[in-house]
Amino acid sequence: MDAGKKELLENKGFDVDGAMRRFLNNDGLYTKCLKKFLDDTSYEKLKEAYDTGNCNEAFKAAHTMKGFVANLGINSLYNLLIPMVEKLRVQDMNIASEMEQLETLYHEAYDVIGNL
Repeated sequence: MDAGKKELLENKGFDVDGAMRRFLNNDGLYTKCLKKFLDDTSYEKLKEAYDTGNCNEAFKAAHTMKGFVANLGINSLYNLLIPMVEKLRVQDMNIASEMEQLETLYHEAYDVIGNL
């Protein structure tokens, strides 16, 4: 991965080195999987479930998203999703602040990846 792309990703909270280890230093595969983030629907599902008060579906979507962003090294999202998933696991929908943060971080990551 060229230094400019790596710096751009790291400035947005991506653990590029960790992700590259998981992807066996295959830059092409990592970039291809990053692009799959653009098509992933877990964020939209989480928002919809939260907006409708469906805690079980919100948990499923948050848990899916947490695993996906962990593998991609999007630590800013991963670190926010950890406590959200745990709250939702125990049926605690008091995550308004986290949802606001998630929206910002999600769109930042989406824009960065979309411009790779």
